[in-house]
Amino acid sequence: MNNNDRTYERLARKLKAMAHPGRLRLLAELRQGPCCVGDMQRCVSLSQPHVSQSLKVLKKAGIVAGLRQGTRICYRIVDPVVEDILKKLMSKESER
Repeated sequence: MNNNDRTYERLARKLKAMAHPGRLRLLAELRQGPCCVGDMQRCVSLSQPHVSQSLKVLKKAGIVAGLRQGTRICYRIVDPVVEDILKKLMSKESER
């Protein structure tokens, strides 16, 4: 596998991780700034296990990172390209 193939594989993993309505909702929430799991759960109306599992997928793809604050873990988007993609997608969708 050459470098271009690895790049495409990495990009495909990120897009696949984003390609779920629940994960997109979490990412939209995280665009507003860092947020802890419990707070995200209330904001997006998803169960705590669903939020945690989705964050695990996004973290594995290199899209978000968590920072422990006492007993809580707060997440933020760490990939600026993903943030740009979300911004463009949301602005196009709001034009409809």
